[in-house]
Amino acid sequence: MNEFLEKIKSFFKDEASFFDAKQLLGENWHNFVPQYFDKILETRTNAVFVLDRDGNYTYVNAKAEEMAGKSAEEMLGQNIWNLFPVLKSIDFGNHLLEAIENKKTFRSEETYFETIGWYDMQVFPQENFTIIIATEVTHQKQAKDEYSQIITKNKTILNALPDLLYGIHRNGQTINHKEFPHFTGWDCKNKDTNLRYSDIKEIFPENKLEEIQSILEHVIHLGETKTVEYSLQDSDGEKYFEARFTKTGEVDALAIIRNITERKKAEALKNEFISLVSHELRTPLTSIKGSIDLLLAGVAGEVSNQTKSLLNICRKNTQRLVRFVTDLLDIEALDSGNINFKFRTYQLKEILQTSVDGMRTFAEQYHVLLNFDSNFPQTSVYVDEDRLNHCITNLISNAVKYTPKFSEVTISVQTDETKAKILIKDNGPGIDPNFAPRLFHRFAQGAPPKDKLVGGSGLGLSITKGFVEAMNGNIYFYSDDTGTIFTIELPIIKLGQIPIGMNQ
Repeated sequence: MNEFLEKIKSFFKDEASFFDAKQLLGENWHNFVPQYFDKILETRTNAVFVLDRDGNYTYVNAKAEEMAGKSAEEMLGQNIWNLFPVLKSIDFGNHLLEAIENKKTFRSEETYFETIGWYDMQVFPQENFTIIIATEVTHQKQAKDEYSQIITKNKTILNALPDLLYGIHRNGQTINHKEFPHFTGWDCKNKDTNLRYSDIKEIFPENKLEEIQSILEHVIHLGETKTVEYSLQDSDGEKYFEARFTKTGEVDALAIIRNITERKKAEALKNEFISLVSHELRTPLTSIKGSIDLLLAGVAGEVSNQTKSLLNICRKNTQRLVRFVTDLLDIEALDSGNINFKFRTYQLKEILQTSVDGMRTFAEQYHVLLNFDSNFPQTSVYVDEDRLNHCITNLISNAVKYTPKFSEVTISVQTDETKAKILIKDNGPGIDPNFAPRLFHRFAQGAPPKDKLVGGSGLGLSITKGFVEAMNGNIYFYSDDTGTIFTIELPIIKLGQIPIGMNQ
């Protein structure tokens, strides 16, 4: 009442008039208030109830009628405890009764009323009346609960992941998403003082920081995903990690960090096993092949045609095993970096001619013609002749196997000022688009032609890619339903010149 009186004080001409009005209002305040509220509260979105000192309704607005599910005529003059006896059995009713008796204001922010929802309840007891203001918060309560459930669910999922998840700002600031799953942005530190930020220097080793900063800039600017491996020295030995960076905003990226120590150990054991087994197999296989060749040559005496046929089967399968063991050794050498390349400057035409001539007999077995277009300018390349020959013959072999009978495989060269492109084109059915992304993976093999048994270990293209890239080149392909073109791209050099990054 005092607050209301202060607001209307300026309307009185003197203190005496104001004193008389104050006394009059004080005596009739309980009668005036409902009328006063009746004028201004009908448009309120809150439900407003006014009770007299005995708990009888003296005023309800339209929103209060909607909340109570009763009209004003049904409520006015009725006692709240008789009209809604359920209030006596809930906490809000007990607090309301206590507030009215003690003339003490209270607020219950989340009160649930069965069938009507959640409400924010405010109670203002006065000497002769009590005002109750109810604001529906059902939707806010549901959103809050859903948000809480999402946060809890996300935290459970994140904690179940073995990976570390960091948000990284361009300026090097980081946030641990597993520790703070409710993190919503870099400006939320003003809203949540519990957030703890760290620096990129605390996560990654010092010798990798420059590389990682460069990767972050690249990822944030271009939106690409980049991966980097690094190691950290721990109390129980060296630990290896893989960090995958992906863009999450205009100024930040997500780093997914996985411990790959066990994987590295497994790879090392696998490579060691492959190397050991391959070396142990190659010697006896070479001996077996040599012995078969001697028998076929008649060194041990004349052999029958039936025996020759059986020996040829043995020879063919021994050669297949030798090739497989050689492939395994090449893969192991590429992985370990222990493979030796004998680089020299060669004329590309000479290497190609040798490779094509060496494959003609093989192609004839499949009734396929090799068409070598040697009409291109003299071109010098700096390569290992044997390794490049291996790459070319492997691609020609694949092309022959997938080309229909009585067709041809074309080998040609395109050049410009800086590079030479070796194109090997077949007339096969093309590469399945679903298989194409795995074409250069190890042990990956596409569906064979319906009328041919192509065999192979699935290592050839992987080794070819490794050899070409080691010679500072690139390999790629184009394929459709009319055939496939594999392209080996190598840098052209001038006589006496050695490409940057290559050693004689």
